[in-house]
Amino acid sequence: MRFTIYPWDLKSWRSAFRVTGLPGIALFCLLIGAMFQIADVGGTGAGHSSAGAILLIRTPAIVIAFLLLLFRPRVAKMGPFDLRFAYGLFALLYLGSALWSEQRVQTIGKAAELLLAGMVFFEATRDTHPIERVEGLRRITLLTMSAVGTATVLGFLARLPGFVQHRPGLISSTTAQAPFLSGNGLGYVASALLLVVLAEWQTKRLVGKAAFYQIVFGLCLFSVSASRTSFGILLLTTLLVMFKRSKILASLATTGLLLAAVLFWSGILNRLQGHQNSSDFVTLSGRTVVWTAAVRQFEQHPFIGVGGGVGGKEVISHIGNRYLEEMSSLHNGFLELLTGLGLIGFLLGTYMLVATTWRAWKAWDAHPEYAGTYALIIHVWMTTTMSTGILGWMGYEVALFLCIVSNLDLIAERSRAFSQFNVRPVRWSEAALSPRSEAA
Repeated sequence: MRFTIYPWDLKSWRSAFRVTGLPGIALFCLLIGAMFQIADVGGTGAGHSSAGAILLIRTPAIVIAFLLLLFRPRVAKMGPFDLRFAYGLFALLYLGSALWSEQRVQTIGKAAELLLAGMVFFEATRDTHPIERVEGLRRITLLTMSAVGTATVLGFLARLPGFVQHRPGLISSTTAQAPFLSGNGLGYVASALLLVVLAEWQTKRLVGKAAFYQIVFGLCLFSVSASRTSFGILLLTTLLVMFKRSKILASLATTGLLLAAVLFWSGILNRLQGHQNSSDFVTLSGRTVVWTAAVRQFEQHPFIGVGGGVGGKEVISHIGNRYLEEMSSLHNGFLELLTGLGLIGFLLGTYMLVATTWRAWKAWDAHPEYAGTYALIIHVWMTTTMSTGILGWMGYEVALFLCIVSNLDLIAERSRAFSQFNVRPVRWSEAALSPRSEAA
């Protein structure tokens, strides 16, 4: 399969769906349901999401995905140390937390999405050519992200109501958004796409014009986003890709960036702050305030939390600040997990993320052909720290994470299979070595 991030490349879509089959269609449905959440302006919807969007988009998407996966349910064999096994435990704990959740309906719904996403990869890795099928699932995820980001930018260029926010970005005076994607979300999407293209270029799977044009496309999406976090993601991941290609070049680039930061710190700070007041900038748009409140709530429910996916909502609903109560989450996946599933869930989720990072870092050198998959772990870390990431609830980050863990498990399984074939030394018989045999 050729690799592109262009949403209009129908051949890329078709080849990805052909190799993935029903799990690929199920994943696409889950992504549509997760990404097309329209905010409830009045704040009265479930979790600040429009009840109509949940009823007409998200619920049908979940049902369709469930029916597709139920058509031929088969689960790959997994060992207790497989990363997919750890994810399965995490999703089951999430579902079990509905027993003590403060908002059971939301917890059950979000747990169902996480379980179905896991089932997509459990089934895909059961069939023949599992690594290729995981690659197909990754491409479906990236193409879906690209399509949503492109729709947002096209609406912005057409100046459609709801697609333009009067908030300056790093480049433009106004930035793009959509009813289903915030300016921050657009930055996350664009930075992930750019990261993959850079990693594919680093391993020479993308070369010449193909790499250049896709980088330009990703930068066009990024240029009208309103996310400072995504700029940090892009900067760090670019340095990481450079480090994998040339340690000397990466060291020189890092030194140059540090020197520029020291010399032009005040100007950089003013540019990052934009028109935002100093108090909001210092508190990261109120993030540090709700993070402090989240720690206090964790102290009240330390072991099992208040229910998967609703920990942050419980914090915000009791924070006593009208402006902050408009936030839809804690903007931190670790704190969402800590308040939702307590210390038990936090330890499981953190282990899953740290183990995946360690294995991906080692596998990057051993299997550079999958660098475009392994590099995404940096994006997962950054979005989990500054947004809900993989530990809050279903989103495209979860799909990307499952692509990473599935690939790592399959690579390890293939290595173990090769190691089982012991090659015995050839022993020549005495008759074969006799002079008569040589003469013959």
